[in-house]
Amino acid sequence: MKHKIYIFYWTILSTIVISGSLQAQETYTLEQCTATALRESLQLKADALDLDKTNASIKQAYSALLPSININGSYQYSPKVQTSVLPGETFGGQAGTYSASQLGVAQNTSATAELSQTLFNASAVIALKAAKLLVAGNQLQIKSSQEDLVYNVAATYYSIQSLLKQEELTGLSLQNTEALLKSSIDQLAAGLATETDVDRLTVTRDNTKANLAGLQNSKEKYYNLLKVLMNMPLDRVVSVYPFKDEELISASLNDFDATQKTNYLQLVQNRKVSELEYKNIKAGYLPTLSFFANYGVNGYYNNFSPFKNINDKFYPSSTLGVKLKVPVFDGFSIKYQAKQKEIEISKLEVQTKQTLQQNEKDAANALADLNSNLITYQNQKRNFVLAQKVMKDINVQYQSGLVKVSDVINTTSDQQTAQNNYVTALINIKQAELDLKKAKGKLLP
Repeated sequence: MKHKIYIFYWTILSTIVISGSLQAQETYTLEQCTATALRESLQLKADALDLDKTNASIKQAYSALLPSININGSYQYSPKVQTSVLPGETFGGQAGTYSASQLGVAQNTSATAELSQTLFNASAVIALKAAKLLVAGNQLQIKSSQEDLVYNVAATYYSIQSLLKQEELTGLSLQNTEALLKSSIDQLAAGLATETDVDRLTVTRDNTKANLAGLQNSKEKYYNLLKVLMNMPLDRVVSVYPFKDEELISASLNDFDATQKTNYLQLVQNRKVSELEYKNIKAGYLPTLSFFANYGVNGYYNNFSPFKNINDKFYPSSTLGVKLKVPVFDGFSIKYQAKQKEIEISKLEVQTKQTLQQNEKDAANALADLNSNLITYQNQKRNFVLAQKVMKDINVQYQSGLVKVSDVINTTSDQQTAQNNYVTALINIKQAELDLKKAKGKLLP
């Protein structure tokens, strides 16, 4: 009975351990990695804050068209009131004489409310339009950052898949070499092999082990990079799915439009902003018109007493008016600012055409690379399958005493070369697919 209880508890404990292990390690598809990165990326969060900042700048630009109201207050006490000298005839005296008088009082208290409203300011209107365009520019920048992130996640994912494949094949090669070494040791004991044969196979085994350790180290680094791109803790244990041949695709440029790529749209947007900035500079030649109004009260007293006024009252005053400002001559400053902006717009036009040509060339080259890598991959896969067959045949022949250990080592080297070429072709074709998506502007899901 106790034995059955122990078995029951061991079953429960094993289930818990296995369950915890499964939960600790998560296997991600490329789509899941991409979605996580787009959701959690710190760079995208920073770009989103830039967009919020630009949205706030629109409200700031709009505020220039709204009325402005200010309230000002002041208190002034002069222990010694300034003396003014006036002609004597001012107060009925003799001409040619002067009288010294204190025309003010020691204490002055005032409060004024001021209102101003822009009636016409072309520069403020253009600035508002430019701010709205900057929002669209920030949105394009976010899209560009998303595309870079998706590209980097996919490239890292494919690199891990490549290393997993190399690790798998190198592990099989190590098992084969271990088996041959064991067989050679047995043959040495039977006098059918030399110590040199055993030593050469030992060197081959140790080299394969070192290669496998290097692959595992590289894989760990790429996993760390993938976790950083997904903004995930480095101590999180994750894995990716192995590469499958049926994932290979054929492609064309039928759905490609070079004018819809983000880098081209960004230049178009920059040109629009520059054109508005040019208009804003030229608006410096135009007059501005604004309305203003103020209302204030003033209090006076001869002694220091902030809360005491002559006659115990404040004396009101008010003003209404319009202000017109007409630029006449600025030393040609606006003229040369506008000239610089014209040159900048012309440069953006050239860059836009260059980018369009570059986009078309990149897409054509990426398609050519993909087609070329498809052929290379198919050839290298056949060579690798053949190398595996040859290795298997040589193993049988060696164990039968029909070939020397040098033939085994040479065949092992040929197999590793074919293996490396196969894995390289594997990663190259996935990279070519990724580059084609980037060239076509189709990275985002």
